[in-house]
Amino acid sequence: MEEDWSMSIKNIYMIQPNYLYGSSAHLPYAAGTIIAYAFINEDIKSHYSLKKIQFQRESIEKTVREADNPFVIGFSTYVWNFEYNKALAKRFKEKYPDCVILFGGHHVPPGEELLREYNFIDILIHGEGEEPFSQILMSFIDNSPLDEIPNISFRKNGAFINTPFKEYSSCNYPSPYLEGYFDSFFTDYPEFSFELMFETNRGCAYNCAYCDWGSLRTKIRLFPMERILREFEWACKHKIEFFGCADANFGILARDEEIIDRLVELKRTTGFPKKFQTSYAKNNSERIFNIGKKLDENDMNKGVTLAFQTLSPVASKNVGRTNVSVKYYTQLMNRYNAANIPTYTELILGLPGETYRSFADGMNTLIKAGQHHSIYVHNCEWLPCSEMGNRTYIDKFEIGTTKIPLNEPHMQSPKGKEIPEYSQIVTKTFSMDHPMWIETNLLSYTVQCFHHMNLLQFFAIYLFDMQKIEYIDFYERLLSFNDNHPDTVSGKVFAEIRLRLKSVIDGTGGLLCYDDKFGDIGWPFEEFAFLEIVCEIDRFYNEIREFLDSFDIPTEILDDLLLYQRNIIKRPGRKKVEYTINYNFHDYFMNRFKAGNIELVKHKNIIEITDNENISEWEDYARRVVWYGRKESKNIYTSCVTVKDK
Repeated sequence: MEEDWSMSIKNIYMIQPNYLYGSSAHLPYAAGTIIAYAFINEDIKSHYSLKKIQFQRESIEKTVREADNPFVIGFSTYVWNFEYNKALAKRFKEKYPDCVILFGGHHVPPGEELLREYNFIDILIHGEGEEPFSQILMSFIDNSPLDEIPNISFRKNGAFINTPFKEYSSCNYPSPYLEGYFDSFFTDYPEFSFELMFETNRGCAYNCAYCDWGSLRTKIRLFPMERILREFEWACKHKIEFFGCADANFGILARDEEIIDRLVELKRTTGFPKKFQTSYAKNNSERIFNIGKKLDENDMNKGVTLAFQTLSPVASKNVGRTNVSVKYYTQLMNRYNAANIPTYTELILGLPGETYRSFADGMNTLIKAGQHHSIYVHNCEWLPCSEMGNRTYIDKFEIGTTKIPLNEPHMQSPKGKEIPEYSQIVTKTFSMDHPMWIETNLLSYTVQCFHHMNLLQFFAIYLFDMQKIEYIDFYERLLSFNDNHPDTVSGKVFAEIRLRLKSVIDGTGGLLCYDDKFGDIGWPFEEFAFLEIVCEIDRFYNEIREFLDSFDIPTEILDDLLLYQRNIIKRPGRKKVEYTINYNFHDYFMNRFKAGNIELVKHKNIIEITDNENISEWEDYARRVVWYGRKESKNIYTSCVTVKDK
């Protein structure tokens, strides 16, 4: 790699491919940021030419064939492109043996492991890439040694060199958007709607063992506010509808509310962005409530995160996680619910120390605290740059993983000859064996599908209020009913999910379902189950009557509540429905969602539902109601319901 330079310009290729999400594509922000920083250096600008930033999983042979004598090829790697990047890098090296292959990104573990395993990789960049990449380019200009560049690994005279770690103190990097690196994308790829990813700060104050964010070991540093606001204006000019913020803890700083104020102003004046999504600070605050309120009032909210990950004290200690108290969480839920601001709570299944019982009790606690909007349960994914990726940690907690097809919901389904990507899912720990992992997952899918996607939510709330039946008891009994009635609509779906979970353990299956009827994308099990049930919704409610009868609900109430429950679920092709019930169920439940407490009384009333969205196709319904609308409970009718006395 230490060679004399001719006067010719050397070509750079940057590779950051990702899957498509319908017709949506992510702008390759990481690769763009690294290039933008490198090319503010006049020496680099005069010696190198950027030929391409690749964001699609293009044909490997076509990509290599069309390349123009590449000198440096930088790969931004993560779980969704690691296998593709390796295959492309290998092919580049075969055709251009003198080119320099660099791998960076969150999927590059510490040390020289990847260099030992893959001889076509020349240099690894660990952690942030702007400064090391720029210094590597300069080393080829002035023949300075790579040894002096921090945070990289490479080969030298047959040995592997790992340079010392350096923590970066600045965040004043140029923006790839404002420098024009993506301007041509909008004319070159008119078939795509691009999504913006931006940063307002970098770094994380936490160090959760399952996460590779905190492993960067950097303090929180701020990007200049002028850059952030100009990026917003650039994105609105290009009519980008979805803004995603890559901060680890948005809302942790006072200026974050000012950032939201500017986004709201742009939405009002330009129509963009349509939606904003981020990872909110772990300890929710008055500031985050204000942010959520402003976003919700302007129809920009994708849900405010009230994350727990686990409610098990043992698991929390083992992963270094600190949560707010359940009491404070309940107060937060009451406040968000009263303001009608959608929230969602995330849990991670498979953390060391968690058991079936602790996980079940945790879900029950969250629902009792008022989380009727949305609980998302993620299977713990083993990441090489997290503390959990360390061999000492693996051995201590008896971590066992299973390799499955990439677990990335809503991505376009892989094509036949496409290079597959993989996730490593934690399916075993010292506290949870494989059978327990399967049963815990089945319960989590049951709660998510039937409670947080509302199919039987109103019965669970009624029984909790009137008979003091714990939410989790209701759903455990439902899971048992489905197991024992495999010929029913819900029984059949959950029997299939059980088989799919067993195939995960066997190493032959994954955690996504595909059905062309719902579009060319993958669905997590709970969403797929919901869609399958809604396809036969009337049969489902007829069959589930047997289960509901087991709770000794007075017949008149059961009949009315079942009528209300089945009609409140949004379904395609239905524009208007009207029916009479004898109890004030709608006012009762809607008030309940807002942390109110009105009494359920006998009161004859007419429920009229008028659906003006005109969703008639299953693919449209799946995308708009289940995918886009889940965090906002779009799968039930709320604002379009009129209640009239009879």
